[in-house]
Amino acid sequence: MAANDTNNWSDLLDVVLFEADRVALPRRIKHATEAIQRRMEELRQEGSVDSISERVALSNALATLADLQKIAFARKPRESIRPESGQAIGGRF
Repeated sequence: MAANDTNNWSDLLDVVLFEADRVALPRRIKHATEAIQRRMEELRQEGSVDSISERVALSNALATLADLQKIAFARKPRESIRPESGQAIGGRF
């Protein structure tokens, strides 16, 4: 996906929502946020009233990304997860 393609913002959002790698997550959130903001700017410039539902979806997507970032990085994990097995190693919740 091209980073400057504003029509892919929903695909980028989906990638973020299903990203399991906490190292890759901040980069994915950043790319999705930038694509959403670019699309919002395009819609502002077009001034079309037909885009109201997309504007609402974009606003909701930005809120979702902000919430996800807060949740994902509010606390440090107490244990690691092996990506290949999904099994926790060490520590307790």
